[in-house]
Amino acid sequence: MKDGTVTVALEVEAEPQAAFDVFLEELATALGRSGIEFEPGPDGQVREGGFEVGRVTEWDPPAHVAIRWRAAEWDPEDETEVDLRAERSGEATRLTLEHRRFGKQFWAEQEIVGWFADQVATPFLSRSAPRMFGNWLTDRAARRPSGSFARASYRDPTHHKPSFGAVLAALQPGPDDALLEIGCGGGAFLAEALRSGCRAAGVDHSPEMIRVASELNSEAIAEDRLELVQADAARLPFADDAFTCAAMMQVFFFFVDPAGVLAECRRVLRDGGRLAVFTISEEARGSPAAPEPMASRARFYTDEELVDLARGAGFAEAAVTRPDLEPFAREAELPEDVVALFASDQRAGQLLVAQCSEGHE
Repeated sequence: MKDGTVTVALEVEAEPQAAFDVFLEELATALGRSGIEFEPGPDGQVREGGFEVGRVTEWDPPAHVAIRWRAAEWDPEDETEVDLRAERSGEATRLTLEHRRFGKQFWAEQEIVGWFADQVATPFLSRSAPRMFGNWLTDRAARRPSGSFARASYRDPTHHKPSFGAVLAALQPGPDDALLEIGCGGGAFLAEALRSGCRAAGVDHSPEMIRVASELNSEAIAEDRLELVQADAARLPFADDAFTCAAMMQVFFFFVDPAGVLAECRRVLRDGGRLAVFTISEEARGSPAAPEPMASRARFYTDEELVDLARGAGFAEAAVTRPDLEPFAREAELPEDVVALFASDQRAGQLLVAQCSEGHE
């Protein structure tokens, strides 16, 4: 049959070099999750399971990158070409990915049409439809942050700093404390907490967030005052009684098994240990504190439900307050328009504070 050409393109308001750099980074990361290793560069290669899928033959970014591509390891003569270009298109940049001379392995012309519908068009449309698109946005920005924007945002999470202040005021860590943060993100809260002289550990299930947190807190890690681990909150990789206090902020509403997470917190806390969980109430659904599509994919709790969950996990004492975050916003020296979001008449945040009993239960 005749060879086909498959072209996908995106127009975006960005400079060609910036668009190309972001696309290349994201492409390499996403291919890696699919088991394909892509090494960009003049001598770059693409490998899948030890087989060389592609090799860079032209490297002139962002104008043009060409890759000699082998779609079939069973047919060494089936060589195609993949082109990537980033070029001006009016006020925008047009990113084009084109696969030429593709289709030799199909048995009939209509089969390449079927492949295109099934393997290209359907994934594109399904991922731009509400359910999967909303899931991707939620994961990307909050549930499992990734990408350059998330890395920059969680390194300095402006809108989270007031809750940092509320949690630190509740826990009051000091030099004798060992603090655990679950869902540590880019490590900004840990950086603040470590100023108290405490030792700390942080867990997050996003490898990119662990990387950012490690960069931000490199000195504390070198001093052996901080340990960072990629892990599941419901299966903490720490021994019993390892910590004196634990914290969670803006993550509790994403947990599939909140009771299990709290039970793990109780397990790793010593007798008399304390826990502070900051989350967002149902009243804030759809507001800047809990915007869509994250709000539709989060679980909200009443104050009473949070207390019951903590007591069910083995905490002897538990209470929920609605803290005034405005003073903490001002203490963080946030701009006035941001401070206004935390005005005292908008107490949408719930602060669960729980404590283990002093003696063995």
